[in-house]
Amino acid sequence: MVKKHILPLAGMERLMKSAGADRVSEDSKVELRDVLEDIAFELSQKAMKFSIHAGRKTIKAEDIKLASKERT
Repeated sequence: MVKKHILPLAGMERLMKSAGADRVSEDSKVELRDVLEDIAFELSQKAMKFSIHAGRKTIKAEDIKLASKERT
């Protein structure tokens, strides 16, 4: 199965440059996108479980915060 990417590579470059990088390779943009999408997917799944536990269908910011705290 081919994974469809959601985050744009241009955003990865802007993120790394805002962190101080002078130059950014194409491979590094792809790798950062892959890592961030995996983390976001995992957080979204955990946040969904929190919202269902709370009796909601809507994921709220508090669910994301709880999911991110559980990750560390």
